[in-house]
Amino acid sequence: LEVAEREVLVAEARLKTTTQIAFSDVRGKHELAIVRAELALKTAERDYARDLLAKTVLRAERDGVAVFASKNELVGRPVAVGERLLEIADPEQVEFRIDVPVADAIILREGARVKVFLDSDPLRSAEATVVRSDYIARINDGVQLSFRVVAKLEGYRNGTPRLGARGTAQIYGDKVPLLFYLLRRPFSTIRQWTGL
Repeated sequence: LEVAEREVLVAEARLKTTTQIAFSDVRGKHELAIVRAELALKTAERDYARDLLAKTVLRAERDGVAVFASKNELVGRPVAVGERLLEIADPEQVEFRIDVPVADAIILREGARVKVFLDSDPLRSAEATVVRSDYIARINDGVQLSFRVVAKLEGYRNGTPRLGARGTAQIYGDKVPLLFYLLRRPFSTIRQWTGL
């Protein structure tokens, strides 16, 4: 952009001198149209460079904290259009991602109560409610088939948890008889073996 701006200044100076020469010399009148065309070309190149520079600045749609693994991973790395470089997180809207293994899956309703025990503060729990849950099990980071549940933070005594904090969660579903709860896994194992 700076080089293009200097070339425009040079073209403007050349147009100025050619205009002054055109008053007294016939050759100057012939060159005047060429110099004007060169100035228009250099101006278009400068505007194009300015547009390219404007596209290199990334602006987020909302305020928040930029989340990425390491800025050193981004330096000098070629990127493709549409590739995710980072995420923007709003520290005031905390959500927990809970991976529920298929073996422990229960029927979850939106608004179900969740207690989250973070590894950084295991003695205090954070209260949350289920916002959404997947209907299809997927392989998570630990190479385990699980359902993803997202819970929104309702209350935590220590302000807001640190971004990326890990822990365990208790999700409360509908009430069931104690016998059903105790025999749930043996029943599912028998059904898998017998095919009933």
